[in-house]
Amino acid sequence: MTVSKAETLPNQVVTIEPLTAAAFASFGMVVAHASAARRHYFPEALEHSPEAAQASFWVSRVDAVTQLPLAVTMMERHPYTTQTFLPLRGGRYLAVVASSDQQGLPDLATARAFLVAGHQGLTYHRDVWHCGMTVLDAPSEFAVLMHKTGRDDDDVFLELPRPFSIEPPVVPDPGA
Repeated sequence: MTVSKAETLPNQVVTIEPLTAAAFASFGMVVAHASAARRHYFPEALEHSPEAAQASFWVSRVDAVTQLPLAVTMMERHPYTTQTFLPLRGGRYLAVVASSDQQGLPDLATARAFLVAGHQGLTYHRDVWHCGMTVLDAPSEFAVLMHKTGRDDDDVFLELPRPFSIEPPVVPDPGA
């Protein structure tokens, strides 16, 4: 599992923010109909390097509902392809992302957590560090699309040397 509840949360805290196409743009794209046209195309969802020629499409089930706050202990990336998640059943979920540093490792100073509505899909750009699917409301199912090379490095998983904490935004007390 990529995220876990911790007894003592780490020092770095990332506050969950609403998902918008503009805020998420450097990490990927939001898959939702955003115009008056009948169809809205997402060609970026199919982007991959030439060596990742094998399309892969599956349904992933996530039964564990995450409680907040939580500690992020592991991240993953896909160096050869984008990865798209389309919700089929469930509710809200998190997209936890980070840019790469100069060594290609997650730059935790850039870590962000987005609250994704149950009717929105996501495409992570190729090579973007992200957490595994983290559902908040109910067990969920997602259709997943990516390409593969057939090598062991299609999926790169990294246990973080220092976990960081994801927390909900602080809501002001209306009576204060």
